[in-house]
Amino acid sequence: MIPRALRLAALAAGLAAPALAYDTTGGTWASGDVVLHLQLGRPAAPLLDGAADWNAVATSAMDEWNAHLGRSRLVPAPDSTAEVRNGNRINNVVLRPDVFGTAFDSRTLAVTVGFTNRATARFSEQDVVFNSNLAWSSYRGPLRSGTRDLRRVALHEFGHVLGLDHPDEATPPQTVSAIMNSTVGNLEALSPDDIAGARALYTTGGTGPLPTLPVIVAQPQSRTVPVGGTYTFSVTATGSGPFTYAWFFRADGALFAESLPFATGASYTLGSVQRVDGGTYTAYVRGPGGLTVSNAARLTVTAGPATTPATQLANLSTRGRVEGGTGVLIAGLAVTGGAPKSVLVRAAGPALASVGVGDALPAPRLRVVGADGQSVAENEAWEAAGAGPAVAAAAQRLGAFPFAAGSRDAALLLTLAPGTYTAVVAGGEARAGTALVEVYDAEPAATGRRLVNIATRGWIAGETQVLIAGLVVTGPGPRTYLIRGVGPTLLRPPFNLAEALRDPQLELFRGETLLRENDDWDTPLNGMAALRAAAAATGAFALAETRDNFLRTGLDGAMLVTLTPGNYTAKLSGFGGDAGVGLIEVYEVP
Repeated sequence: MIPRALRLAALAAGLAAPALAYDTTGGTWASGDVVLHLQLGRPAAPLLDGAADWNAVATSAMDEWNAHLGRSRLVPAPDSTAEVRNGNRINNVVLRPDVFGTAFDSRTLAVTVGFTNRATARFSEQDVVFNSNLAWSSYRGPLRSGTRDLRRVALHEFGHVLGLDHPDEATPPQTVSAIMNSTVGNLEALSPDDIAGARALYTTGGTGPLPTLPVIVAQPQSRTVPVGGTYTFSVTATGSGPFTYAWFFRADGALFAESLPFATGASYTLGSVQRVDGGTYTAYVRGPGGLTVSNAARLTVTAGPATTPATQLANLSTRGRVEGGTGVLIAGLAVTGGAPKSVLVRAAGPALASVGVGDALPAPRLRVVGADGQSVAENEAWEAAGAGPAVAAAAQRLGAFPFAAGSRDAALLLTLAPGTYTAVVAGGEARAGTALVEVYDAEPAATGRRLVNIATRGWIAGETQVLIAGLVVTGPGPRTYLIRGVGPTLLRPPFNLAEALRDPQLELFRGETLLRENDDWDTPLNGMAALRAAAAATGAFALAETRDNFLRTGLDGAMLVTLTPGNYTAKLSGFGGDAGVGLIEVYEVP
């Protein structure tokens, strides 16, 4: 029994590979399935690459090896309850503080130990032990300080399980780029050398042609772009495909690069460049032959046209599902200034059916409530109490689509004193359906009195039931806005909303063009300070800054974006099919 360890060290970049130089341990498995009993427990926190758990991470590493094996394959047994012991003829894959009683040294990440029949050179057991004294996650890209990547370490250890050894410790030592080298580095995928070794051991009738590494023939280009501009990074690769792509961003002054979770193609477009986007961008191109990293391209962000406080929000409209209970639509608005302000609030249901929405709410009930919890006004039919002509005239003047005479759509034309209010849309006689809640500034020319922020709360279910908020920015020039998609913070005090969305995804569009998207407001890290400052300046409540490991939440989505006058749409959905109550907020930043 000879233990083989992977140690912590930075693998030198740009290693030459003049020849395939894999090394073997002298044993292999008999033909057939090699079952690995995954007994890794649950991650202490959500994994950085979005993997569901350690089972998924380990299985992914096995699949990468299996793509190059012939007569055998690695088969996972997730959450196995098999006995954990060296010498039991079971292949245990575990996280432990020691190697079956022998302490880990300070530099060892993981060890593979096993037994080989010397007469047949066949393995009878191979156990993999990861060092549980270390902090683990799973991620792509360069190594991160303080966090070990279990996937690339598993990829290395499973190579030992198959019978491959460290080429850099062979006799004589080989200089080759390989996941099987004795120290961990920025290589995160099998190299041609690793693949050649696996094929030599497990392919019957010769190795066949090896897949080639991706070769980047067009590198991403650096560019200087003003705030509000658009830029696309792209990379072109040749070699053995198919290819997958991942993009990484390193902000100026940052210690490490961060993965961009939505950048998974050969190109990555920033539809509305902001200050936070300044830094370098790198593409990782992966194929059957291994991984190639592009040159780093720098995005320099310069000031765009000056922002102006004269620009303001003219209205916000949000479409969502009304289910009853916490599934109602709730729009919040704030009026500033020293005098009352005229506001048009509408709840459309039947009007949506006329434009093809199949599950429109037949009879929405609209109620406006003050900060003291007292009802200001309510309505279930927009023409009730003789209000029809005034509501219709205001809608026409503000550019709102008309309600049909006699429809059960609801509307209120109100004069509100400075303060905060909520507009609640419930189901009325029919409790479920899609509704649209709209808030219009009915006197946008009034000086000193304005809508400074608007928010809408509603039920979300993955990509099928989303909150779609339309906002209209009017005025002579750009203005900066704080837009947030909130869910996880609502789970915590003082809100304690048990049905809150656990992992919201926020997207901002102008027409059909995606401008920006955000899943967790700590991506990128360099933007968090500005988001905190904007929340403090606008009076917005603070967002949770840590993920809830027990509830397995993500973070809220948020973006600070400078917008020119025009019509925009913010979409809030549940990442990965998540469902719950979410909140869209739009704030003018002073």
